[in-house]
Amino acid sequence: MPILSEIDQKPEEFMQALKDFVGCPRGYLLLAGKNGNGKSFSARAIFDHFRHLDNQFWNQAALNMKWQEYHIQYHDTSYLLNEILKAPLLVLDDIGTRKPSDAFMDFLYTIADQRYENRGNFGTIITTNLNTQTMREMMGDAFVSRVSSGICVRNDGPDRRSNKF
Repeated sequence: MPILSEIDQKPEEFMQALKDFVGCPRGYLLLAGKNGNGKSFSARAIFDHFRHLDNQFWNQAALNMKWQEYHIQYHDTSYLLNEILKAPLLVLDDIGTRKPSDAFMDFLYTIADQRYENRGNFGTIITTNLNTQTMREMMGDAFVSRVSSGICVRNDGPDRRSNKF
């Protein structure tokens, strides 16, 4: 398994990894790196390329809020889980922006595990600012093992957003 802190693709290698996934959008594409260097932008571009009604794009905060809503209102998050699991392409953006609760981490792990088991049928893109060690500490070894099973790219280029002021 690649160690994210040891992967630092040049821009052309980063783009080739994205093209490889677009050519066969199955399994995992893990985009890691510093803030503002194009991970979410790239994930959104791929998502938009495969515009399909059942595809889903979630950042961790929005998914956590939706999960809480289902948990509080219905005491059951299985409908939300099933909708996410059946998406031909799923993007989980900004994973690890904050440590998930144990219950929400179980939900995320179930998504990662089921998407891994069905990786030949579905594509999953994960974006994160975390390195491998921090991701393992925050999300757990089993989660990281699954989401790093496919194409892994780390780009620690400059923050394109902060250079504007």
